[in-house]
Amino acid sequence: MPDKQPSFTVTFKELAVAAIKRQTRGHIIMVLDSEADQISYSGLNEVKSDSLTPENYLNIELCFKGNPKKVTVLKKEEEISDLTNKLDKYNNYTLVYPDASESDMVAIKNYLNKKREKNNYSIAIFANAEGMDSTYIINFQSDDIKISHNNEVKTVTAARYTARIAGALAGLSNSRSLTYFELSEIVDANVSQDADKAVKEGNLVIIYQDGSFKFGRAVNSLVTLTDGLTEAFQKIRVVNIMDMIAGDIVSTFRQNYVGKYINNYANKKRFIGAINTYLKSLASEGLLDEANENKVYLSYEKTKAYIEGKGVSTENMSYQDVIQYNTGSYVILDGVCSPTDCMEDLDLGFYLFQSLESEEE
Repeated sequence: MPDKQPSFTVTFKELAVAAIKRQTRGHIIMVLDSEADQISYSGLNEVKSDSLTPENYLNIELCFKGNPKKVTVLKKEEEISDLTNKLDKYNNYTLVYPDASESDMVAIKNYLNKKREKNNYSIAIFANAEGMDSTYIINFQSDDIKISHNNEVKTVTAARYTARIAGALAGLSNSRSLTYFELSEIVDANVSQDADKAVKEGNLVIIYQDGSFKFGRAVNSLVTLTDGLTEAFQKIRVVNIMDMIAGDIVSTFRQNYVGKYINNYANKKRFIGAINTYLKSLASEGLLDEANENKVYLSYEKTKAYIEGKGVSTENMSYQDVIQYNTGSYVILDGVCSPTDCMEDLDLGFYLFQSLESEEE
């Protein structure tokens, strides 16, 4: 007898991903020490400056320097549990909490981890956090930053500047990453003295290069690598693509398939066809590598294990017998896909007084 609510499990390895209807990571939730609570804005023109403190208005203004689809303001709470109760209403957002304490950061990390187990692929951006070591936490390492604001130079804390990161991330085109994203408003900042070390420690930093301030390599806080978590998972872009795809397949499955179709072989194939059409569109948009295979299919091995788990022998079953077996309410799939990265590293060798032809020989 079923003992829990229907489950929607999308398993990620570096070469295994599944998805359906593309969405952008355009929803930013900003926790502020403000009277405003659970108020959403789709543009800066909707924000009334006289209803917020100058600091809070600046947070929202920095965020809208990017191109978020929506910014929702939540009121800061004394108890972190009261805040997470409000967060329960939202999915697949980027959280910014400038006033978060160290214990708040740890609590939010743990909260997001539990939510991701239930297919809520939200992330958070903190400043100068310790020990986050996670694909879904971006740690911005910086001191105070001086920006040009309304023809004046204003000092902004690193924690408040996380709103700028969230907005920039939300507005990125499919063709680029946050690496070397120019920050034209910055007048002065203490740039990282060892940007390579910062990356190894899972920190996003500001660098000064070619006459402008920019973000360094766009990495999240993950530093501990395993067989299932390789270097690719340290890249913000790659993880965002995987999160987007996972969120899309789960939300589409919930909204359009759960309880609405008989779980037979023909309907499974239709569902797979919808997924593969979606993956193909992602590849054409540059989010997946067209040179590699991007598709899902009925899983022979997992279905075989499901059958045997029911006490049924598969010894005399053909491949087709297995994948067409009645799996109850379960749609058992596997998949492969290749999220794209952006050009970030150059390896160029010049050979003096030689022709290329001689090198090819």
